[in-house]
Amino acid sequence: MWWRYVVLRIPFALVARSSKYDLKVSGRENVPKYGPFIVVSNHQSSADIIAIALALKPALVHRHLWPWAKKEIETGAEGLLGKMLWKVFGVIPIDRSGGDNSEAIRLSLKYLRRGELVLVFPEGTRSKPGEVKPFQFGVANLARAAPAPILPVAVYRREEDGGVQVNIGKLFTLPPKRRMYEVLEELGEKAEGRFIQQVETLRQWADTVPRDRRGMKLIARMIHIITDFVSRKDIPFDVFFRLAEEEDNEYIRDRVMELLPPGWKKVRA
Repeated sequence: MWWRYVVLRIPFALVARSSKYDLKVSGRENVPKYGPFIVVSNHQSSADIIAIALALKPALVHRHLWPWAKKEIETGAEGLLGKMLWKVFGVIPIDRSGGDNSEAIRLSLKYLRRGELVLVFPEGTRSKPGEVKPFQFGVANLARAAPAPILPVAVYRREEDGGVQVNIGKLFTLPPKRRMYEVLEELGEKAEGRFIQQVETLRQWADTVPRDRRGMKLIARMIHIITDFVSRKDIPFDVFFRLAEEEDNEYIRDRVMELLPPGWKKVRA
């Protein structure tokens, strides 16, 4: 579906340059030319995804961007623009009522193994200007399940002229956390524990891989190994899909907060 983005990029770019939006991008040099990687951003409006897609132009020449989106968007609950983006580009559907994001993670792993991009708005809904709501566990669980790097992005309206600003940070991965080792200790020599340890080893190895074409292909192969286990269902993944902890959400949110203007604040749900 990447070709649809290429075709529609021209009219979207023209609209983005209009006085109403006046899109500006900072940090585009941080965008890898090759996937796979996970994009995380704060959420301000339905136009965020278009602004981010335009900002990620270097990576979307031959790769597709798959956003997580609540199922209601398909029915037009978020307006015509959201429904159009759902139909034209495709999304990873999220059922916010059930609280289970395992299927979204499975689909994300499928696309990441292809070397594509996954976009998540971890707040789960839009926030007021100047505020960033708590990040939900979905993206942190995905980051724990896949050795793919994370690209932080901030999008907002500039105070001085009302234009849209997109700031792009540097790639990062989640550091090892206490709960992971506690889970591994509880599982002992069970298959789940051995697999989780293998995934963590792959993630640490991925941190040392160059972000060039060859390096990102290696990361895609690592994710391929994980998805093979998932598809064969050799082990139950209830534990594996819930390895994230609150500190992970805050770690990711802090990387996005660093890209926002001074005065922006974290708020509670």
